[in-house]
Amino acid sequence: MPPEPLVLTVTLDPAQLELVANRVAELLQEGRDDGFLDIDGAANYLGRSKKSIYHLVERHKLPHHRAGGRLLFDAKQLRVWAERHG
Repeated sequence: MPPEPLVLTVTLDPAQLELVANRVAELLQEGRDDGFLDIDGAANYLGRSKKSIYHLVERHKLPHHRAGGRLLFDAKQLRVWAERHG
């Protein structure tokens, strides 16, 4: 027979709850790995056409990686790029 689950009750005032919620959100965002996107995913992520993405890659203006002949994009790098280039 499996052990009984542990039940823990914590009481927080609204300010403490807000601090905990904000910290949890920060930790989740830091540990988040959105993985790599292909050309379609990058175009969708940035709200641009595939032609526009290829154009930026050809001019070395968009962060990208090549693996086995495929273009791959790191979602975190695209986010930083988008924040800088609006």
